[in-house]
Amino acid sequence: MSNSYQAVLHTPTIDSIPFWSACNQEQLLLQRCGECETSFYYARRLCPHCGSEKISWLQSAGKGTVFSCSEVAVSFFGPEWDADLPYTVVLVDLDEGPRMLSRMLKQDQARVSIGARVQVSFVQVQAQKLPFFELL
Repeated sequence: MSNSYQAVLHTPTIDSIPFWSACNQEQLLLQRCGECETSFYYARRLCPHCGSEKISWLQSAGKGTVFSCSEVAVSFFGPEWDADLPYTVVLVDLDEGPRMLSRMLKQDQARVSIGARVQVSFVQVQAQKLPFFELL
């Protein structure tokens, strides 16, 4: 199994640039509403709970619990992705509250299960570091 990773990379928006820049510094940022104090992920301009524009960034500890996981065994992006198969997609309930979609590191993907404790680990894919997860 290869230790390299492939991913469909994002196109940063004005709202997500701080998040992606922090990932390159191996920091996981979340947004927090100054009105209702809801923490949320993914980056957006308004609070999804109350609609406030009073949004700030907070650094996440990067730890959470696996809510769901699924192994992907078929390449949806052509044969050049076959070396990445299988890979495991996870939904992680971060300790700060938001639920985040990501992937497991290859060495942990066969052992991950719902309820497992995980922590963020940043993986270089082309010019961007991406937040993947590993077992605690």
